[in-house]
Amino acid sequence: MRRVPPARRAGIALVAVLCQLTLLFMAWGMANRQCAATIGIAEALARREERRPASLAALAAALAALERGVPPESAIDPDSGAYRCTVEVFSGGALRPYTLPFEPTDRDAGAWSVSAVPSDPDADADLGPLGSVPFE
Repeated sequence: MRRVPPARRAGIALVAVLCQLTLLFMAWGMANRQCAATIGIAEALARREERRPASLAALAAALAALERGVPPESAIDPDSGAYRCTVEVFSGGALRPYTLPFEPTDRDAGAWSVSAVPSDPDADADLGPLGSVPFE
């Protein structure tokens, strides 16, 4: 009597290769996502360091204006209660526009809050430059 050899499982090599490729692509995807996040963080930090001197110079100009006085009532927006103007600061070999919103924190004491925000040319087209309205 002749023995029949056991049936071989056909296709096991294909399944093994597909499993290895799946694991390899999963590992590559996780590594790629981590690298992209790290690069994004590094770029954001570099942009922040690049803008820092310019925003400090814009704040210095705003504080110098506040030392001379406060914005006149006629220039203050009645809806928001704030005075907004623009200033251009030379930094990194180029002029960078900044918007300076002056917001009163305590009108009786004459306290103001000011910040420097990179200017959007489309949204801030109607704002005048710092110094166009003399502070009283």
